[in-house]
Amino acid sequence: MAKFCTSCGAQLDDNATFCTNCGAQAGNAAAPSAAPQPQVMPQQPQQSAGDAVKETFNKAKEAVNVDAIKDSLSMENIKNLKTNPNKTTIIALGCIALVVIILIIILYNLIFAHPYKGTLNDYYKGIAQGDGELLKGIAPKCQIEYLEDKDKDVDDYFDDEAGDAQKTLEAIYGDDVKISYSIKDEKALSDKKLSDARKELKEMYDAKDVEVTKGYKVTAKLTIKGDDDEQDDTIDFEVYKVDGDWCILDDSEVIGYSSLIRSSLKNMDLSDLGDLEDILG
Repeated sequence: MAKFCTSCGAQLDDNATFCTNCGAQAGNAAAPSAAPQPQVMPQQPQQSAGDAVKETFNKAKEAVNVDAIKDSLSMENIKNLKTNPNKTTIIALGCIALVVIILIIILYNLIFAHPYKGTLNDYYKGIAQGDGELLKGIAPKCQIEYLEDKDKDVDDYFDDEAGDAQKTLEAIYGDDVKISYSIKDEKALSDKKLSDARKELKEMYDAKDVEVTKGYKVTAKLTIKGDDDEQDDTIDFEVYKVDGDWCILDDSEVIGYSSLIRSSLKNMDLSDLGDLEDILG
């Protein structure tokens, strides 16, 4: 067996007592073994993002002990929560509370946020499709009573209103008119504005008693689109709660006649303007 210096590693004679290279005392040392080779791990197939998500979900699902959660929510554990708190019970109750809060927020937005949206939806759909029944459904009750007192056919009245509006829109934008909007801002109207609206309704429809309890000034982005043309603009209008129902009192504001319709009329051919003159009276 070859002999090597334990200090510098130089090869020595078998009988050498000192290293001729560095002078260190020679000892019996075996030949240095070959350097260890790095271990190559077998390559695993690359996991897709979908498989990774699925695997993570499955691991999380396996980690959740459904039976333990059910047991933690037993009446006994809940009753003893104060004297003998159970960590799983506390976490489960916290999750339930969070879900309840989220549901309350969703329901609040559905019911109370922009409570007049149903009225706007019916109005825009009514004039785009010429549906008088929708316009009648959002009209103030005092207006309906006024028309009935004047021996007017209420259904025919609103059918005419919706039909004229539809013809006007189609003359400007073409067939298959669709109206969409998004509410950008709203501000509650003052008591004076509500009082003024109440007086105006009483005078206009000869009503003995009218209640106007709420109102908003709304800023919305309105888009009117037909087969021939499309326009959008930001408009301001007011909506009122009259005798318990949300109503539109000035439809020239909510349809944007002051901007969209007028700007369209200026750009139309004279022949088209002649048709509109008959429509608009």
